[in-house]
Parts: sequence; C-alpha cells; structure tokens
Amino acid sequence: MMEWKRLLSRRRLAKAEPAEEMPYRSAFEIDIDRITFSTSFRRLADKQQVHGIGGSDYVRSRLTHSMEAARVGRSLGTWVGARIIERFGQEAVPATPFDIGHVVAGAALAHDLGTPCFAHTGEDIVSDWFQGSAVGRRILEELDPQQAWELSNFEGNAQGFRVLTRLQGWRAQGGLQLTAATLGAYSKYPWSAPDSADAKRPHARKYGYFISEKELFAEMAEEIGLIRRGPEVWARHPLAYLVEAADDACYRVVDIEDAVKMRMLSFADAEGLLSPLVDIEPDYAQIDDEDRKLIYLRARAIDRLVKDAAAMFLERVDDLLEGKPCPALLHMTERATALKAIESISYSRIYRGQQRCETDIIAARTITTLLDAYGEALLAREAAGPKGDIPRRFASLLETMPAIRRMPYGRAEWVRMLIDYIAGMTDRFAIRQAQLIAG
Repeated sequence: MMEWKRLLSRRRLAKAEPAEEMPYRSAFEIDIDRITFSTSFRRLADKQQVHGIGGSDYVRSRLTHSMEAARVGRSLGTWVGARIIERFGQEAVPATPFDIGHVVAGAALAHDLGTPCFAHTGEDIVSDWFQGSAVGRRILEELDPQQAWELSNFEGNAQGFRVLTRLQGWRAQGGLQLTAATLGAYSKYPWSAPDSADAKRPHARKYGYFISEKELFAEMAEEIGLIRRGPEVWARHPLAYLVEAADDACYRVVDIEDAVKMRMLSFADAEGLLSPLVDIEPDYAQIDDEDRKLIYLRARAIDRLVKDAAAMFLERVDDLLEGKPCPALLHMTERATALKAIESISYSRIYRGQQRCETDIIAARTITTLLDAYGEALLAREAAGPKGDIPRRFASLLETMPAIRRMPYGRAEWVRMLIDYIAGMTDRFAIRQAQLIAG
C-alpha cells in the first residue's frame, strides 16, 4: 500500500535531500511558481484549447484553461486534504490541507505543458506523419522500436514530463526540479510506451514518459513509493485522480460556455446540458440576461462537480492507496449521465463542427510542412556528418532552429530535439514558420 508520508515527498528531482521549507512559501508553492514563470507555460497563451485561430478573444486558450484547472484543483486538494488528515492522522500525513491543495494545483497547472501546437490535433498529425510520410518512415528505420512507437503515437503527457524534468529551467539536471509529489500527481499515465510487440500497457495508446526520461521517472516513482505493476508500469499517485477531475470538471463545462460565445450552440442548448449538473435556486429565475445565466450555470456546475469528485475520492481512497485501477472520479457520480450527454454534443457539434474542421485543415498543412522540411534537412545533416557540407537550402533552414549548434548528429537525439522544437511552437509561430518555408 502507498503511504501519504512518501506520496507527499518534498524532495526535488535530481536533489539528494528534501527541499528546505521557507517561512512564507512551501516547497509545493515554489513548484507552482516555477511552472508559472516557465517559457512553456507562457506559450500556452497561444495554443488552442478547442477553438483556434478562428476563435474570438473571449474563448479559452490552453493557458486560461490550465489556470482554471489549477484553481479547481486547489479547492479539490485542500478539501480532500483536510479529510485525509482527519482520517489518517497528522503523523501519517505530514502536511497541511493547503499543502495537498498546492500539490494538486501545481500538477493541474502543468498538465498541458506538453501539448503541441494545435493541441490534440497536433498530436495526431505528428503521429500520422511518422506513420505515413516517406521522410517520417525513413527517420524511423534506424531507431529503437520503443522510440519509433513513441513518435508514431506522439503523446503530449509524455512530452509534458520531458518539459518539466529536462527542457525547462536553468539547472543542469532535473529541469525545473519540482518536488516528487507534484511530478507524481502530474503523471496521469505512469508507464512508458510499449517496448515490444507483446508488451501490455494499461491504456492502448496513452503513456506518461518517453524512454529518454526513463531514469528520471523511475527516480520520482521510487521516491514517492508508487506501486510497480510491471516493467516500466506503475500505479497512479492517488492525487492524480484529483488533477484529472479538475481538468474534466473545467473543460466539460467551459467548452459548452465557449461554444455559445462562438455561436456553435444556442443558450437554450447550453442551459439544457448544464442544468442537470446544477441545483437550480430561485434566484436563477430573477436573472434576465443570458450571459449572466450562463455564468451562473457554469459556476454552479463546476462547484457541484468539485463536491462530487471529492466525495468519490474519499469513498475510494483505500483502493487508490492500494494502486487498484479506478475509473475517472466524475464517471462514477450520479451526474455521469449528464456529463455523457455533454460529451456527446461536444464531439458532434464542437470538436467536429465546421469551425474546428477548418482549424484542423490549417493545422495539418502547417505541421506537415514543418516536419517535411526539417526532417529532410536533418537527415541530410546526419549523412554529411560534423565536417561535411549540406545544400544551402538545408543549411539556411536549420539555422532557424535555436538549438542547431548543440544538436547531436545521432538520429535518436536529433529527432527528439526536432519534436521538442515543433511541439513547443505556439499556433501562430508554427503557421508563420510554415508560410516562410512554403514561400
């Protein structure tokens, strides 16, 4: 069974000792500060949540979604934390309710840092390119099968772990050097990609870290005492379920709110979907403005889902500490049917609506153009070697990559850095680069 004393470890990645506590900032609040001030976090301002370049200024970006999820996560974690301490005792849970709230908030704040330009569409396009393009298949030919699988099934959660533990921050090791507790709560899928054709993973496609971060993940998992379920497979940190619930509660509800603003759904549509999540009070009838009614429904719906998620977590906490697989918390509540109805409408009229399809077309052309150009140029650079010459068109293109001077010539390393570069782009920067390349 996992222990709260270890699950709430303040030891930072790549550090031998726990982080020193400050009188005015806990180790977990410092995690939040480090994430907030990171370059990858700022770039989320220009990465789409649902509605991309064609959206209005009102609708949410990945940045605003992450901030909202973090606030919901803080409430969830603090509420649950108080009950956990009451039940297990202060000695077994050496933290305050606010500490637990900050762990969940920090993990929720970071949960989209690995999202590439154009969000989940971007993940699919990268995967499709490696599976289907001539240049992509050439790159995969000489790679380890596990890395080839990662590239052909690109996963933003694994890219996010790489961002947090390697790409961001000024330190030589450990990236932002977050606490093991926050990294554990971040890790929604605590296993690697399959390392062989017959390897089994808890999810058919989702995974939480790349082979390049294998040792870093194992260091974190060992520190917090995650239960090992097999080679490169661990049970989830219990607080990861609260991070997931905070994300679910936010995007299920606010995607409907944004869709009304984008005129993809009517107010009546939204009211019909959100009302089953809400305990409507008499004051609702006194609101005479649809925008204000929508705000009421959104706020009350998220509040209700927070309470439901907290109650379900506390009901299942013993199973979670034993590492038993558990569905998403909100999928087990009495409002699961209402959430399913929202999911159905979201997929048919928002995620697959006309405006979203137009954005996806732009995304496909943009990312494919970038991968074709940079992939071909880097293959030529690899073949020429450090002392060889490559055609001027390739040399000029590669000079646009900030890391080109320190990029290795080995394929496993340079393809990882290529994906770091493209996944890190904002939507608008990716479009500008693709337009520059296409002429």
